Amino acid sequence: MKDEKVGLDVGKGKALFATKTLVDQVEERILNYIRSNHLKPGDTLPNETQLSEDMGISRNVTREAMSRLRMLGIIQSRTKRGIVIVEPPLFIGLEKVTNPYLFSDETIHSIMEMRIALEVGIVDFIFDRITDVDIQELHRIVEQGSSFSDNNWPIELEKEFHMRIYQIAGNRFISQFQKIIHIIFEYARSNYDALIRPINDQLNKEGRLVTHQDLFDTLVAGDRQGYTQAIKGHLNLYISLKEKLK
Repeated sequence: MKDEKVGLDVGKGKALFATKTLVDQVEERILNYIRSNHLKPGDTLPNETQLSEDMGISRNVTREAMSRLRMLGIIQSRTKRGIVIVEPPLFIGLEKVTNPYLFSDETIHSIMEMRIALEVGIVDFIFDRITDVDIQELHRIVEQGSSFSDNNWPIELEKEFHMRIYQIAGNRFISQFQKIIHIIFEYARSNYDALIRPINDQLNKEGRLVTHQDLFDTLVAGDRQGYTQAIKGHLNLYISLKEKLK
């Protein structure tokens, strides 16, 4: 990294660097070093002193940049080995900043639409991988929800049902991402309840309300196409909610 000197007054780069702190720049340079040297989990980085000398900056700045990379789960300090590259949790940063109260309505709506696209997109995974044990577990959840009207399940019970669906899909990144997306849906249920209930009632009157029981029945029947249509109908509530909030 000796040729990777950090400069704040480097001709054309000056305007670009003006929007970034020195710590930001050092963090980027370390990440670029990892990429350009094709480092992988288990490989080591130079220590903070060496990095500071190579980049011509203070050790305090390097330490702060390295601290950020530790928080992102990209590096770890290990006894006798020094600074080691590790495989980072893919959604750790996103999960930390997912606070619906910081998001605009437009962002919340976009996340809702993304969940619909994701749940429709994993249908084949679900039907290819579902087991009798999964059916039994979903049946237990649906039985618990049978005492509640329409789609007005408690948030935790609804979350349990859909988390099980994501687990059946068998992709750990999808399961992790569902945790993030569900934060938005919990927010919607808590803050837009006065709008959601009338929408549910209207869908019910029109015979277009798709319940968790309906979803479960198509899974038991092995009806892949029916489930695809059912999950679209089940989540149609949030499309209608988006229209109401415009």
